[in-house]
Amino acid sequence: EVVIMDYALGMVEFKNIAMGITVTDLMVKAANVSIVKSLITCPGKYMVIIRGKLSAVNAAIDKSKEYEELVSDYFILGNPHESIFNAFDGKYEINKDEAMGIIETSNVPCLIEAADMIAKTARCYILKIKMARELGGKALVLFAGEVAAVEASSKAAIRYVTEKDKLISHSIIANPDPMIWDAIIK
Repeated sequence: EVVIMDYALGMVEFKNIAMGITVTDLMVKAANVSIVKSLITCPGKYMVIIRGKLSAVNAAIDKSKEYEELVSDYFILGNPHESIFNAFDGKYEINKDEAMGIIETSNVPCLIEAADMIAKTARCYILKIKMARELGGKALVLFAGEVAAVEASSKAAIRYVTEKDKLISHSIIANPDPMIWDAIIK
């Protein structure tokens, strides 16, 4: 398992696909970063998530900002919570006796920042992050923990995404039916 303490996570969402891929190539050549996710998304956008040491991620994101007319959004997270990477990789453990939190946003960068906040605010873990594909460019995070922890994490994340004007919907299910767990977390 990779120790993530020395790592940062960065994301850039580009307004178009061809130049997004081109600028991503320049980003990874400019700094010692690795690509975590590279996606063509709705509606005709491209996004890349990178990771590496904070200085390298900053350098790569700075390279993308040289093409600011192509960038619709970006972020840099220092020391992201490990459950973010597990959610990207589809690795999660489910305790079906826990509460489930759900937050839906109008874009991906804001949601990933909120997911990191969720995992760091209270004893919650990220189950799944759905990004743009099949969502019309929107994003969704599913997380779990004890009811009080899910409530506290949800409150902090909702406040953050509301300030960014990206919140679409949210919900907490205190005791999901086992069929919900099975249907949603695939």
